[in-house]
Amino acid sequence: MGKTLTSRLPDDMAKKIEEIAEIEKLDKSSVIRRLLDKGIIQWKEEFALKLYQDGEVSIGRAAEISSLNIWEFLDKLAEKKIPLNYDTDDFINDVKTVDKLLDE
Repeated sequence: MGKTLTSRLPDDMAKKIEEIAEIEKLDKSSVIRRLLDKGIIQWKEEFALKLYQDGEVSIGRAAEISSLNIWEFLDKLAEKKIPLNYDTDDFINDVKTVDKLLDE
């Protein structure tokens, strides 16, 4: 089934979870799993965006970390107004790669 983890929550957070459970007509465990799933997805995207913005990873690796495809990651970059880490040297290398592929 899965692993059981325990955590002590502040009273106001526990109350919000109970409210969501009532509205969604779910048990509290299901609500917590849904919220954690959304939070993990958001964290992975933000982490990958930061790594990419800081030049620590390539766009492909950042997309992989975020669990997004390259096009979705490009959309996130545009949404956050993060410029592409792509300079003249990258362009020249890409042109050389295309030339090699065309010669084969």
